[in-house]
Parts: sequence; structure tokens; C-alpha cells
Amino acid sequence: MIASPPRRVSLRAIAIGAIGCLAIAVGEPFSVLVMRSSPMAADYSTGAALFLFFLFTLLINPLAKLLTGTSLHTGELATVYIMMIVGAAIPSWGLTMNLIPLLGGFFYYATPENDWANTIQPYISHLFVPEDSAAIQKLFEGMAQGERIPWGAWATPLMAWSLFAVNMYFTTLCVLVVLRKQWVERERLNFPLATLPIEMSARDKDQAFAPFYRNYLTWIGFAIPALISSINALHRYFNFVPWIDLNLWVPFLRNSIWVNFRPHFEVIGLSYLLNLDISMGVWFFAMLNMLAIGLCRMTGWNIGPEQPYSSPSPPSLAHIALGALFFLVLSSLWSGRQHLRQVWRKALRGDDAIDDSGELLPYRVAVFGFIASFSLGLFALYSINMNLPTAFVFQLSALVIFVGLARIISQAGLAYCRAPVAPAVFTVNTLGSSSVGAPGLTALALNFPWSADIRTFVMASAATGLKLAEVTRLEYRRVFWAIAAAIVVTLAGSITAVIYLAYTYGGINLGGWQFGYMTTYTGNWITNNLNNMQPTHVWHLSFAGLGAFLMGLLTFIKNRFVGFPIHPIGLAIGLPHPVQLIWPSVFFAWLLKAL
Repeated sequence: MIASPPRRVSLRAIAIGAIGCLAIAVGEPFSVLVMRSSPMAADYSTGAALFLFFLFTLLINPLAKLLTGTSLHTGELATVYIMMIVGAAIPSWGLTMNLIPLLGGFFYYATPENDWANTIQPYISHLFVPEDSAAIQKLFEGMAQGERIPWGAWATPLMAWSLFAVNMYFTTLCVLVVLRKQWVERERLNFPLATLPIEMSARDKDQAFAPFYRNYLTWIGFAIPALISSINALHRYFNFVPWIDLNLWVPFLRNSIWVNFRPHFEVIGLSYLLNLDISMGVWFFAMLNMLAIGLCRMTGWNIGPEQPYSSPSPPSLAHIALGALFFLVLSSLWSGRQHLRQVWRKALRGDDAIDDSGELLPYRVAVFGFIASFSLGLFALYSINMNLPTAFVFQLSALVIFVGLARIISQAGLAYCRAPVAPAVFTVNTLGSSSVGAPGLTALALNFPWSADIRTFVMASAATGLKLAEVTRLEYRRVFWAIAAAIVVTLAGSITAVIYLAYTYGGINLGGWQFGYMTTYTGNWITNNLNNMQPTHVWHLSFAGLGAFLMGLLTFIKNRFVGFPIHPIGLAIGLPHPVQLIWPSVFFAWLLKAL
């Protein structure tokens, strides 16, 4: 049987996807900063994209077919969704909302007490921050009536950061191109986050709605959380409407830890799609981490203070998870070494042993594009006063963490997750703050917006998108340009939206933590390291080595004993803040599926 040719990515699908990206780029900052609502584009669940796709597949597309006789086919719907999930990784915690306040915050929040004027500001490259002090002040306090937004003050730094971000995204996409076949065809990862949009976009020729929407079980599952959330929303406006409190806090180990067994319905739904060993691995190791935290608190044992964005895990447990994550990436590369050799030969000599016609980019472009963009990233980091060893360790560790998290999301489908240790923190622990120096610490802090609170990033969304492209048989080369369009539109839209909202309302009057505590949190990390210069943190790296050893041991056991019920991927996830909240829901899903 001859395989059908791949579907072309239509211009109308790209146009609709771009409109969706623009809606997310503008709507997410407005929702979080002005309306003070929950973020919908801050995690791997990409709730904003899913909500828009829900409206499109349930209402707009069937209505278009009814009125015009034509509608988007499955491949076009997949293109729209791919663009929106990539776009959802940018406007809030992915980059923009974190970046803009930080660029001005080191100047606005400088006081004689924190002495940032002497400890931080001299090391900030003015190519990457605005130089106009009045423009910075009005970013946080708002404009007077009749004043105009000083776009010119932001043009150079925002253009520099946009080019850096695009280069970084291209680097990760090149890596994804090289690894896609290994993950999809050889390791056969599940990609749970792709399941729902595939079901939502499935089409019957004679039916206006997908089978997913015609199944009564879909609406039962929808009704339960929708009803509870609606009642609680009404309670905020009408106090006679009862509040349904799902929180159930249970203390353990002499009240040293508290676990909230509140069900997160979206997590239960996604986790039900997982294999039992993977879902058990997630909740089992999260529970072990919670118990270990309690024991550390009871005994007072630790190897140092809690580190940025590793909360609630102490440094020891956070670095165990980081070591496990590094092992996960390296073992995946080792198992795919034959594939990587073929990719390298294809890039160098055009070897026909492997076909790259079904990839996002030709392997030659991906390999040499990665080398060029990685080198360009090093140059950019060096230009903001980071020495080359620091820049290399930081960028390489960030890339490894991105690859590891993308693989975890592709296999475990966690809606909420975060790196156990931020790349900047790992860099300081590896080289020592004395080697990184004040300029390097400041430069690392300026990169916190995209590399510290890694709750979402483009590579993970693109990995899910490529699975959708495979299932719907899209033409991969055109998917690349759709992704590129999504990145450009969302970057431009979100930057414009955040700047406009800040100058209109005053950043300090907005919701979220970006215009307030985030800058002082980041600045305090710099000054704490400057005031306590340390060499390489041997203990931290030792626990990372222990994590790699344990991950290797568990991987051996899992491969040796096929029926072993616990997947070691949970060790690499650790217990960062989002996982601390959702692991009981993963347990509920595992229990429902196991019964």
C-alpha cells in the first residue's frame, strides 16, 4: 500500500494560527497583570491555546462549514494548534512578562540599603537595558495623562533580547530535529499532551462535530470541574452562593510537612493517559521527596540554604533530581548513538542511510545551525559581561535541562513542572561564585526570565507539535515556518502588550509578581553571592552525582525486570513547586486506572 503524501500547511491555517498567537500574546498579560486572574499560558498545559482550540473546533469550524460549506481539515487544525502552543510558551513565565520588569527593576528598586547602584548596576550592559531613567520610572509608576509611551527608550534593548531569544529558540529546534526520530520512532514516547487536540480535531466526513464532542462521557468529565469552578466564581460576587472547598491539608512527620490532597482535574485527566509505571514513578518519587524534606526539617540537616526556584526542595534533594535529569538526557543520547552517527554523516556527506525529508529541517541545516546558533549564544552572553567558562557552562546546562524537561513532558505529559535546579544556580555551584564574579552573576541574573523559572518553553511545546504533525501527516518543512511565524507574532505582540499595560496602569499597580518581588528576589540572589563568595560547591555536585548513580541503578532495574512497577523518570522530576501541588492528583489518576 502506497502511503498518502503529506498534507501541505495552508496559508489560511498559518493566518488563523497567527491570530490565535496574537490573542494569547495580548490576552495573557492582560489577564494576569490587569484582571489578576490565573495564568493560562504559564505551564506545559498551555491552557490558553487549548481553550481557543476548544472554541474553534466546537463552534467556529462547524459554524463555518454550516454557513460556507467549507472548514479547516484535520491538518489545518493541527497547524493552528501547533502555532498556539508554541506561542503560549512566550508571553508570561516563558519570557516576556518576566523580562521587561527585570530590565528596569535593577534601577527602579535600587536603594542606599541594598547598594545595587554599586554592586549590580555597573555590570549591566546598556545594550540590553534602557538607559532612560525617566522611562524606567514611568514603567513602574505609569504615565501622566497625555504622555506617550517612550518606545524609543526600549527599542535597542528589546531588539537585542528578541534576537537573543530567537537564536535560543532556533538552537533548541535544531536539537529537537536531531532527536525527534529517536524519541518518536525508536523510544516511542507517548506524548500525552498531544492526545486531547488529536481527539478534538478528528473529523467524520458527514458530521459537523468530532466524535470526541459527540461522546456523552466527554461532557460528564467537562461538567464536574466546570460546575465546581462556576459555583466558586459566583461565590466571589454573591456571598450567598456556597464555596466548594476541595483543599484537604494533611500533616506528616510531626507537622514538618503538609500535603494538599486537592484534586486538580486537568492533571487527573492527563495522568490517566499515562502508562501505570510512569504515573506511579511520578507520584512515588514526589512522595519520597516530601518525606525526605520532612526528615531534613525534623533533624535540621541541610547542605545550605534553599536555592532560587528549587522550592520546596532543599539543595541536596534538588541536586539529586538534577543529576537524575542529566543522566536521563545522557543515557538517551547514548542509546541513540547510532542514530546520532547517521545524522552526523548525513550532515557532513549527505549519507543516504537516513532520510531527513520528514524532518522540520534538513539534518545538515540542523547540525550546523545548532553549532552556529550555540556559538552566537556564547558571544551574546560574553557581550553582557559573562566570562567564557561561565557562559559555556550556563548555556550548556540550560540546553541539557531543556532537552531533559522536553523529554519528560513528551513521556509523562505533566501539565505543571519545573527544573529542579535553575541553570544559573547550577553554574554558580559548579564554578563557584568567586570564579563567576560580580559581572557574571549580574549577567546570569539578567537571564533568569527565560532560564530560571522553567515552567514552559518553546522546545517542549514544539515537541508536542511535531507529534501532532506526524499523526496528521503535515509537511514538516512548512511546519517550521508556521512555528517561526508563531514565535515572531507572539514576541512582538506580548512585548507591545506588557509595555503598554505597564505605562498605562503603572507596573507596581499590576497583578502577578513580575513588577514587584521578582526583581528583589533576583537582586538578592546576586548580592548574597557577592557577600559570600564561594568556590565550587562540592557537596551540591556530589548529590548531583548521587542522583545520576541512582537514576542509572533504577534504569538498569527497570530494563532488567520488565514488570518493575515504578518508572525512574519520577526521580528526575524531583519536587519543584508545581509538582508539590499536583502529585496527589497523579496518584488519584494512577489509582483509578489501576483498579
